This record gives sequence, C-alpha cells and structure tokens, in this order.
Amino acid sequence: MRALLTLLRFVLQVQGFVVEGAEIQREENAVVFRGRRRPSLPRCSVHRHEVLTGEITTHPVRWRHLDLPGCRTYLEAEVREGRCRRCNGRRLERMPWAVPRAEHTRAFDRRVASLVQVANKSATARMFAICWVTVGRIVARVVKECLPRDLLDDLVAIGVDETSHKRGHRYITVVTDLERNRVVWIGDGKSGDTLREFFRLLGPERSAKLALVAMDMSEAYQGVVREYAKQADIVFDRFHVVKLLLEAVDEVRREQCRTLEGEEREALKKTRFALLRNPKHLKPRDLAAIARVRATNRKLTRAYQLRVDFEEFWKCRNEDEARKFAMRWTRDALLSRLEPFRTFARTVRKHLDGILMFFRYPGQTNAVSEGVNNKIKLLIHKAYGFHNVAALMAMIYLCCTGIHLS
Repeated sequence: MRALLTLLRFVLQVQGFVVEGAEIQREENAVVFRGRRRPSLPRCSVHRHEVLTGEITTHPVRWRHLDLPGCRTYLEAEVREGRCRRCNGRRLERMPWAVPRAEHTRAFDRRVASLVQVANKSATARMFAICWVTVGRIVARVVKECLPRDLLDDLVAIGVDETSHKRGHRYITVVTDLERNRVVWIGDGKSGDTLREFFRLLGPERSAKLALVAMDMSEAYQGVVREYAKQADIVFDRFHVVKLLLEAVDEVRREQCRTLEGEEREALKKTRFALLRNPKHLKPRDLAAIARVRATNRKLTRAYQLRVDFEEFWKCRNEDEARKFAMRWTRDALLSRLEPFRTFARTVRKHLDGILMFFRYPGQTNAVSEGVNNKIKLLIHKAYGFHNVAALMAMIYLCCTGIHLS
C-alpha cells in the first residue's frame, strides 16, 4: 500500500497534498484523489504569512488536475476557513497547489496556458474539455503569478509604439525593452496620458537610467518622454520615416489617377507596388511599370525620383553628412510643387534631430517593437478579436514577456 501511495504522489506531482484514497467515477470517466494538506497552521490566502484565527470551519473543495491517460483527474480536500486580521474578514486558507477560489490546480493552469501560447483559446478549450471563458480566466491567473517581476528594472533602451486592436480607432500603447526583446508594459489608448501612466509606474529613479527611447513622431509621446526622462535621446525610427515617404508617393499616384483620363490613366494601372517597393528589390514587371510612368507622367516621375534619392540618406556615414543631405533633399522636395512631398519635407525638418539619432544608435531601432506589433496582430487574428482590452493585454503578457511554462 505504501508503495502504491508513493507511486501516486510521484504521478500527481502535487506539493503539500497527502493522498488518502482514490475513487473511480466511470460515469464521468474520471479519477478523484482524496487527501489532505500536510499538517500546518491555516494561513490567509491573500496575506500568506497571516495565520487565520477565530472559529475555524472546513469546506470540501475539488480541483481539476492534470489528466491521467484516458481519464480526467480531480483532487479533493478539506479547506479551512477563519478570520484574517489584515483582511478584516473571513478567508480560506492558502493551498500550495491551487490559487485561492480557483477550480483548477496550478499545474493544470500552466499546462493550459502553455498551449495558449502557441494555439488559440478555442483549440485549447477543446483540448482540455473546458469552457472558452475558463481559458481566459486561467490565462489571467497564470500571468498574475508568473509575470516577471523585473520587467521595469534596468531599462536602458525602450521602444514605444501603438497598435490598433479593434474597429473604431481603438489602440493600445506597447512599451518594449529593446535590449531584451520583450514587452514590459501595455496601456489602453495612445495618448500622452497613457504613456504617462508607464512613467509613473517606472518611477523617477528608473526613468533617470533611460538612455534611448525609440518611437514614431507622435507629439504626445515626445512631450511625456521629455517630461519624465529628459536625459534620454529620442530616436525616430527609420520604419516610420519611410512609411511617411511612401504615403507621399502613393498620394501623388492617387491624385494623378483621379485627374487623368484615357491612355495616361491607363498607364498608371498596376504601378502602386512597383513605386513603393525598395529600388534594390525591383522585379522585371516593376521595371516595366516604372518605365511606363516615366514615359507618360511627369509629376509621378518626379515623385518617384525623390523617393529613390531619399534612400541615399540612410547610407550617410555620420550625423553631419546626413544633416547636409537632408537639408538638400528637403529643399528639392519643397520646390517640387508636389504637396504631399512638401508636407513630408516639413515633417523631416521639424523632427530632423530625432531622425539623425539613427546614425548615433545604428543598432537601436524600433524593429523590435514592430515585430511585437506583428505578433500582437497574429494573436488578435487567431482569436478573431477580443471582447475586452484586459483579455488582450493578458495574452500579450503571456506570449511576449518571456514567460516560460515548461
């Protein structure tokens, strides 16, 4: 008998649970292990060092545990309840194998969450035969317990970016540690007040250690960074600069499509991606499309030439050379009579100091943040959207902060 109990303890792997018996429930295709906690004082489930006092009562509780081959597994034990002085009320005692008020053991929660990291909630719910809503609650519990406590410690270079998560211009702000390649904070919204919450949580001491903040050209974000981390260099990411440039090219193309007719308009068909693609990666059909544009449309040819010329900016050897190039290029853009490029040129001149930081920190860009954004988009796509932003944040923390549940 002793050998059998030793085997059961080894198979169950439940800390602090003493097996006293087991029952097979064929109608539920389940095995229920009954036991008790190892002798100890009843401690509050909220304040784990506080001993419960007063009238102690017991309640039978069942938890879902890791399944055995071919059947479900449950644990049953008596849980004591008493009065906690710090809570100023009655609490259940803390159990080492389960979160307070949870219906599953910690081991079961982590197994479910580890599958959620690579699959969607619906597939996970089918796999473990639990409710879809239960999967979300398990994710929230695991994140609360397993989220690294040092996410905001020793931050030197961070990336700040926003990503949409719902129709109607619903955004979240994501702060990423560029050195450790992980998300460190998420906030609802994309305003300066949202980022201000991050810096309040970070505190003045840790904010003073920041050396670099990579972001887009959001005025709201810039103001908050200068307010809380004046010593940090603000780097405007190359991705966002090129994005604005390509939007200017596309706006010129659209304007020409709206105003031209006949053969001139026909020549602009299927030219969008050829004009936007990096000149180094042009394919034969792209070269043919650009040749048609050069032969038929003077304005769009000028726009494309400005777009190609700007690629030389990133090849400059230092800040001084890049500054001189930027001033020459923006002068040409301002004289081009192409309003989208004139707007882009003004933007470049206004934020030139931050753009030039690219040459001071060539290896520190917002590529990590953009990669995180792609992963967030994939999470949203797999889930076909989230009902609330808290559920999305829990999933991001689970999948993008380095939580290992193996």
